[in-house]
Amino acid sequence: MKNGSFRLAIGLCTTIFMGMNTVNAAPEGEMKVTLLGTGTPIVNINRFGMSTLVEAGNQKLLFDVGRGAVIRLHQIQVPLRDINSIFFTHMHSDHLTGFPDLYASAPLPTDDGHSKTPISIYGPVGIDNFARGIEKAFTANNEIRLKGGETNEPATKISDHFLPQKGGVVYDKDGVKVTAFLVDHGHVEPAYGFRIDYAGHAVVLSGDTTYSSNLVKQAKGVDLLVHSLSIGSRELEKAYPDYVQHFYSYLANTEKLGQVLNETKPKDAVISHISLYSKGNIGRASEKEILSRVSENYKGKFLLGQDLMSFVINDKGVTRVAYDPNIRQFEPIKQN
Repeated sequence: MKNGSFRLAIGLCTTIFMGMNTVNAAPEGEMKVTLLGTGTPIVNINRFGMSTLVEAGNQKLLFDVGRGAVIRLHQIQVPLRDINSIFFTHMHSDHLTGFPDLYASAPLPTDDGHSKTPISIYGPVGIDNFARGIEKAFTANNEIRLKGGETNEPATKISDHFLPQKGGVVYDKDGVKVTAFLVDHGHVEPAYGFRIDYAGHAVVLSGDTTYSSNLVKQAKGVDLLVHSLSIGSRELEKAYPDYVQHFYSYLANTEKLGQVLNETKPKDAVISHISLYSKGNIGRASEKEILSRVSENYKGKFLLGQDLMSFVINDKGVTRVAYDPNIRQFEPIKQN
């Protein structure tokens, strides 16, 4: 990249960083959704593990905590101490692996830390074992940091809550309501999606799922639908149909995604948790192919999600915040 272009990219990313977030509450009556990670278990420097931040009023809620979520929160200057609650869609590793980092980092005496209360998490069966396991794994670390005055006793605890077996309202505070509902993730049971309601607006996060009638019911006419996608290239589907169909049995392909979008008709939609398959010498589907194939099945508004994309939702509608992919690589400029 030439020097002039590099300086322009830095300037653009700095502008976007400064506009993406502050540590203050969102304006009253407004929601903001940020895709912290849009990837899968496959390691990818541009697509971190699955994680979505929803800001509504004075609430900052985190949904799944995949690889690198703490770094993405740092990049948009949301301190870990400001996260009110965390919700896990299911117990697959790529939705969990960023949590130990968040747990260990939130209490530290850094710009991102200083948490003084237990982390509140909601999840399916097994979330209690997960919480106790993290606490136990960090026992020595916590003892050392307590001795050094670098943490505090309450922040070493995890307050875990089971999601209702059949779904329902799981969080209702200061006008922000979160509803969990069961989705179809094949052999992975239970798996949940989430609907967040605030000030007459609604966002639905599909979680990992193929077509789900529960999802359709919850997402009809919502302001924003964030939906997962599973895709092999046409070449891969032709060469290895059984291989690809295995994944399509529990994650929506372009046809199933189109069916959901046509039945729900959200005001806007974004694809996140993008599972891209390859085998042998056949590579992954390109972004161009993904967009083309989704468009064949759905003529409404949608966007292929990227890490750190964000959306503002208020009475004026859904606004896609200006985005440049270079933002994924830059350290934010500290604001005094």
